Amino acid sequence: MRILFIIIFLLFIEDAVFCQSVINGVVKNTRGKPVFAANIFSQSAPENGVTTDFDGKFSLDIGNSNDTLVVSFIGYETKKILLSSIDKLKELTVVLRGTDLTLEEIIITTKDPISEQFSVVRMEKMDIYFNPMAQGDPLKAITALPASTTVDETANPSLRGSSPDRSRVMLNGVPIYNPVRSSQLNNQGFFSLFNPEMIDKQYVYASNPPLTYGNTSAGLVEIQTLKNLMGNQLQLSASLASTGFMLSQNIKKNISFVQAYGNYQFSDAFVGIQKEKLPYVNNFYTKDAGINFHQRLGKKVDLNSYNYFIDEQFDGYGEQFTFKGKNATNSRRFFTVNNLRLYSKRAVFSLNIGADNASQHFRFGNINSRQKRRQLFTSMSYEREIWERLNLHLGISHDFRRNSFRDDQPLYYYALSPDSPSQFSGTSTSNHLLEGFWYAKWDINDKWLLSSGMRKNLPVKNQKDYLSCQLSLRYQENQKHTFLLSGGRYHSYSQPSYYTKTYRPLFSHQVALDYSYELEGTKVKAAIYFKDETGEQPVNINFSTDRLTTFGLEFFCEHSIQKHLSFFISNALIDQKIKIGKESYHGPKDLNYLIKAALKYNNPDLFSMSLIYNKRPGTYYTEVAGATLDNQSGFYRPMFSVDLFNEQYGSYGRLDIGVSKYMSLGKNALIAFASLNNVFNTRNERTAQYNQNYSIKHFDYYQLRTVYIGLIWQLNY
Repeated sequence: MRILFIIIFLLFIEDAVFCQSVINGVVKNTRGKPVFAANIFSQSAPENGVTTDFDGKFSLDIGNSNDTLVVSFIGYETKKILLSSIDKLKELTVVLRGTDLTLEEIIITTKDPISEQFSVVRMEKMDIYFNPMAQGDPLKAITALPASTTVDETANPSLRGSSPDRSRVMLNGVPIYNPVRSSQLNNQGFFSLFNPEMIDKQYVYASNPPLTYGNTSAGLVEIQTLKNLMGNQLQLSASLASTGFMLSQNIKKNISFVQAYGNYQFSDAFVGIQKEKLPYVNNFYTKDAGINFHQRLGKKVDLNSYNYFIDEQFDGYGEQFTFKGKNATNSRRFFTVNNLRLYSKRAVFSLNIGADNASQHFRFGNINSRQKRRQLFTSMSYEREIWERLNLHLGISHDFRRNSFRDDQPLYYYALSPDSPSQFSGTSTSNHLLEGFWYAKWDINDKWLLSSGMRKNLPVKNQKDYLSCQLSLRYQENQKHTFLLSGGRYHSYSQPSYYTKTYRPLFSHQVALDYSYELEGTKVKAAIYFKDETGEQPVNINFSTDRLTTFGLEFFCEHSIQKHLSFFISNALIDQKIKIGKESYHGPKDLNYLIKAALKYNNPDLFSMSLIYNKRPGTYYTEVAGATLDNQSGFYRPMFSVDLFNEQYGSYGRLDIGVSKYMSLGKNALIAFASLNNVFNTRNERTAQYNQNYSIKHFDYYQLRTVYIGLIWQLNY
C-alpha cells in the first residue's frame, strides 16, 4: 500500500512539474469574443507554435522561461509577453486590439456597408459556429433570432412574419435567389448554399432593409466573404451522410488567397439506420463544390471571385389531396459572383457582376415539371465620405431573370394519380429590373445617427413606376443602450414557381422600433413593429390575397451563467391578418407566442453541449368541408370551407441535443460531433391529408427523432 502511495505521489509530482512548462490560455478581442486560429508561439522557436481553437483556447509547451510569447492574428496588433512574467499555474488571458489595414496612404472608409449601423444583427463566422440552432449553416443561424418567423424547419429566411419570397439574400452585393438546397439530412428541412468557412460577416436586417439593395419588400440578409485569410488550413470531414474537404491557402500573404471545398452527400447510412423516422425519404445524393479567390491588384484595387456548383438528386414519397406516391427531384446549378473594388483616400467604387444558371426536374403522380432559371446581375456603386460625419452611397443596378417551364399538369387539380389526365403547358417569363439609388448616413453627434435612402426603378415594358424610400434614426446613449427607429416604403417582385409562373409586383409599408442592451456577458434585445404588405399572393388552390397586415413584439435575452455555461431565450407575439375583400382571417404567421431557448455548455477541456427547445402554436389552415364525386376524373372534388383558416394544427414543440469535442493535436485538430434531433419524437403536425372521399382526416409530420454523427480533421500549416 505504501509503495502504491509513493508511485501515485511521484506521478503527481511529475505531472505538476510537466504542467509548469506548459502555458494554457485564451485569446479574446476587446469585445470579449474568442479569437479563433490566432497564432501562438515562442519568439525563439516560431516553428513549434499552435493556433487557438473555436473558444480561443490554446496550450503551448515552453522550453525556455527567458523567452517571449508571441500572439498574432491578421487584423489585430501583435502582442508579445515575457514568459518570466506569466504565472504558469493560472490560465493566461490575452486581449488583442484591432488595427485598421491600410494600403500605405489609402484610407478605406467603407470596409463595411455604411448601412451597418442600422442592421438588427451582425454575425461573424464564430457566431454561426457557436449558435446551437445553426448546425453550422449561415441561414439556419438566423432561426435563433426572435425576428425569424421560419416555422417549416427550412433555412429559407422568413423575417417578422413576411414570406421568404419578399426577403433577399445577398452575397457580396449580388442577389442569390432560391438560396437553399433540397437535401434533407440531420434536420428534415433545407440547408443553405453557403459554407461558413468562407464567410467574414453576415448582416440581418429584419425589417426596413437598406435601399443600397433592391427587390426586397420585407427583410434582407447580406453575406460578405473573407477579405483576408487568417492562415493555411486543410479540413477533411466525414459524417453519417457526407464526406468533404476544405482548403484555405495563401498564395501571397496579405495579397492573394484561394479557398476551395467539395462535398458528397449520401443517404445510405443516415436513412438506413432510422428508416422508420424518415417515412418520406427514400434516398438522396448531392455533389457540390465551391471556390473563392481574392487578389489585391495593386495599392488601390481588390478583386474577388466566388464560384459554386451543385448537383442534387432526391427520391421520396409525397402526399397531396387524396394521392400518396413517389416523388423525385433532380437539379443542377452554377452561379458566380465577381467583385471589383477601387479605393481612393475617401471613396470606394464597386463593380459587382453575378450570373446564375439552374435547372430542375420534378416528378410526382401525373405532374412532370421541368424548369430552367437564368440570371444576370450587374451593379455599380460609389461610396464617399463627404464630410467627416457624412457618408453618401450612389449606385445603379440591373437584374435580368428568365424562367422557363415545361410542365405536364393535372387536368383536374385534385386528381394526381399517374393515370389521371394531364395537359402540357409551356411558359417562359422574364423580368428586367433596372434601378438607381442613393443612401446617406449622417453622424449628427456621438449619440445620434441619421440614415435616409431612395430607390427608383426605370420601368421596362409594362412595369409599374415606383419609388422606394426610407428613414432611420439611431440613438446610442452609451455602449450599453441603443434605440433604432426606422420606417419606409418598399417594392419587390415575386419569384415564379410551378403554381404561379409570373413576376408579381409586391409592396410594403413598414415601421419598427428596436432596442438593444449589452453588458458583461448579458445581451437583451426587444422590438415592436408594424407591416402592411400588398400585392396578390396565393393562399391556396382557390384563394389569393392582396393584403397582409402584421403587428409584432419581440424579446431576446442571452446571459453567461458562468465561465462555460450560458443560455438564451426569446419570444415573439405576432398578430397577423389576411384581407380578402372586406373580410379578415388569420395570417400564416398569426402566433400568440414563438419561444426559442437554448442552454449551452462549452468547455474545451471536456466537451461542448447544447440543448435547444422550440415551442409555438400550430398554424392555421382551411378545412375541407365536404366533397363531390367528379365522374369525369373519377376523383372526389374537395369543397373548402367558406370560413377561411378555420382550423389550427396542434401546437409545435421540439427539443434537440448536440454534443461536440475539440481535440488539439499540435498543429492538427480533431472535432467529433453528434446530435439527437426531436429527442421526444414529438409528432408535430405539418399538413392535413384525407382519404379518398375526404371523410377521414389525418396528418403528416415534421421530422421525427433522428441521430447524426460526424468527424472533422483539421491541419493548420
